[in-house]
Amino acid sequence: MAAEFEGWAPELTALITDAETGPVPRMIYALPDGHRWDRVPGVTLVGDAAHLMAPNGEGANLAMFDGAELARAIVAHPDDLGAALAEYEEPMFVRSAAEAVDTHVILDLCLGERAPYGLIEFLTAA
Repeated sequence: MAAEFEGWAPELTALITDAETGPVPRMIYALPDGHRWDRVPGVTLVGDAAHLMAPNGEGANLAMFDGAELARAIVAHPDDLGAALAEYEEPMFVRSAAEAVDTHVILDLCLGERAPYGLIEFLTAA
């Protein structure tokens, strides 16, 4: 694997060559784009449970925002949990669908046909 990074900075290649164990391949899991669920009284999901997608740097942000939006909806409807969950879920579905589009872009930049050069161009274009 280190040969794939020949010419890279030694500080970076050391992450491969000096590790105590070999690389452990991990699958990347994601829910289908546009994933939704039917309302279940008194139950909803937040974070990766609601919108698992490939890493794009937004997972923790989405999870924290989900929690804040769910809390806001519950406070706004203290006597109607069903209304609170419905108010939380609809914008969350829209928000997560938009992030899924960005996730596909990032995944392609990192693992697609032009990787890593597409990612380098993306990061240096600003």
